[in-house]
Amino acid sequence: MTVTPAEVDALVAYCKSNLGDPDLWITPEGYPRSLALCLIDSIYSTGSHYSSVVNVVNRYRAQRGFTDGAAALLQSMSAAGGPRGWAESVADNLKPAHTKAGAPLKAEVIEQAAQLMVDHGIDTVEDLVAAVEASPTDNPVHDAWNKLPSQRSGVTYNYLLLLAGLPSVKPDRMVLRFLELAIGTDVTLTGDRAIELVMAAANALEVSPRTLDHVIWRAASGRELTDQTP
Repeated sequence: MTVTPAEVDALVAYCKSNLGDPDLWITPEGYPRSLALCLIDSIYSTGSHYSSVVNVVNRYRAQRGFTDGAAALLQSMSAAGGPRGWAESVADNLKPAHTKAGAPLKAEVIEQAAQLMVDHGIDTVEDLVAAVEASPTDNPVHDAWNKLPSQRSGVTYNYLLLLAGLPSVKPDRMVLRFLELAIGTDVTLTGDRAIELVMAAANALEVSPRTLDHVIWRAASGRELTDQTP
């Protein structure tokens, strides 16, 4: 089911009423110089308070800097004795990928994601953009990512694209909650419909989808929305 013009209009009106001046919205920074940080943040982001994700990213930066690619991330894990050793000594975070018994660590999924990138000839953010920009959700990287443990929903893949600077939307529970409140419907939005809705609203508001996604997430999580300096 595609989104309707009425739903787009409702979201646009809600954003105008509740999100302040778009010219002052805080824009997402991402990690334009480090595919390693994009991978780490995207996988750790689900099911976690974002402060814990920031802590992992900062610990990795403290040890490895700001410019590692996928291959360097794999080297970091190998040097730590594998993903569990890396989760203990570098990330200091042993969160599993899901809540069922026997779930792999998120660190193990990150290792597989980094290997996926290397196997597709991708090491840097620029490599990723070149590989998927023309067709973000119809390419071998997307298909392989969806086969990673607990990544089938597409939430982390879309967030990876956002972190890499591509125009995408992360349809996580915070964004979905905001959208459902905005359009005033009892129908639960799927991730695909949420992406379509934000994309259409961003076009109407003349802002980038990743900026609208970011300010919606900030609003839903009670964070500051605007930079007070134009």
